Amino acid sequence: MAIDLRLMRYVIAVAEEGGFQRAAERLVMAQPPLSRQIRDLERELGVTLFERRPVVRLTEAGRVFVESARTILAESDRLVERTVLTGRGELGTVRLGYVFSAVFETVPRLVSGMSESHPGVTVDVRDGWTPELDAALLTDGYDVVLSRDMPQRPEYRRETLRNERVVAVVDEGHPLARQGPVGLREFAGQRFCHPPRRLAPDRYDFMATALDRTGETFEYRENPIHGLSHLDLHDRRSFALVAASVVGRVPVGTTTLALADDLPPLTLQMVWKRGNTSTALGLLLDTAREVAGREQWDSPA
Repeated sequence: MAIDLRLMRYVIAVAEEGGFQRAAERLVMAQPPLSRQIRDLERELGVTLFERRPVVRLTEAGRVFVESARTILAESDRLVERTVLTGRGELGTVRLGYVFSAVFETVPRLVSGMSESHPGVTVDVRDGWTPELDAALLTDGYDVVLSRDMPQRPEYRRETLRNERVVAVVDEGHPLARQGPVGLREFAGQRFCHPPRRLAPDRYDFMATALDRTGETFEYRENPIHGLSHLDLHDRRSFALVAASVVGRVPVGTTTLALADDLPPLTLQMVWKRGNTSTALGLLLDTAREVAGREQWDSPA
């Protein structure tokens, strides 16, 4: 048989107040209908929930009923709360894909911002090269992607999240390692380590153009393994060019150098599908905008 949640609340009120009159006052109702409805419930269950004389108190069956009713009502309240929060986007999961360079500062700040503003929303993060992020976003594997190279597609909406300066990474024993800002032309004849163009096309073109404009000649070496820790800079004549958010986070034995060249900033974009109406996604985008404004990410200072 199904029992109305309202009747469960009635029985709990009588048990906690120790009498029907006080329970009726707490429930803002008359005492006779309260007594009648609990009596009808006892008749339907075929058990006595309360001893009425000399004082009102629970029977053993009544104690079992109240214990279970409290659990059911608590779950019912949680069900309502979770449903409402989910509808508002305050409960759920948003899936975030990002290029590796965003892991050093950007993604941790976004996750922290979401944890503070919307603790009920889980941010599921995963890094990857742009081609795999693009393929996953197209097939709804992600809700939003942070990338510098996402192709232009009619399905996508995009918004700039951050502009960053470019810095060089070299071995600590590199001849330029202890100098102030250096010009790219000072690396003339040295080896430029970079990811394959097919994995980060816009970033590669950005760097190659900057090097070409120096008028100098450089060696090029592809580094297909993800991450700064796999850069081979030990020959002390190699260098990499990366976003400035890696400063202070480079592998042991390497260091970053500020560049004197007047380069345009590296742009990191948020990209998501136009048809994605997830409220949790909207909260993440709003949080990202708030964090970007607070951290002044629009300026590559």
